[in-house]
Amino acid sequence: MALLVNLLRAVASVGFFGVLVIHIAALLGSATPFQNFERFMFPVLLIVWLPTIFCMNRMTRDFKQKDLWKAALRGCPKWMRITLWTVCGYSWLMALSPLLVHGRDDSQLAGARSLSGVMLGFYAIAVGVLYSSTQTALIDEGRLCLNGHRVGPLAKFCDECGAPVTANPIEPR
Repeated sequence: MALLVNLLRAVASVGFFGVLVIHIAALLGSATPFQNFERFMFPVLLIVWLPTIFCMNRMTRDFKQKDLWKAALRGCPKWMRITLWTVCGYSWLMALSPLLVHGRDDSQLAGARSLSGVMLGFYAIAVGVLYSSTQTALIDEGRLCLNGHRVGPLAKFCDECGAPVTANPIEPR
């Protein structure tokens, strides 16, 4: 299972960087890369997105809805979470960009910019969630309170004794 998840994460990473190159080309005024590769970008996204949903459901099934993303990305290092949310914010901006500059751009180029920008967010989420799914067992296993009791993945205090949770001794790279 871990091998399949790592393979899908590698495919999602290649997809992310491929869409990033296409997006940069669209920002520089060329829709040609988007036109040439759009028939590959969507199926590859579907291939990595469905397993991402299944992994995310497995990792978050015991958590409240408000903690969904915190639980899903708990295996990611802080820099990866910050990067993921930055890319997602940028994706929203790109999704709204046709509304903001309506009528100013060539429609094909504007479509290439906005669609490739939105796809960056989806690929980034896939990479983050799939990476997190390979790290959560290691992270969750090492969480202890000051008295040595095991605590839940998002707990700040021990359920048994009320002591604060120690800093995570196993920090993901």
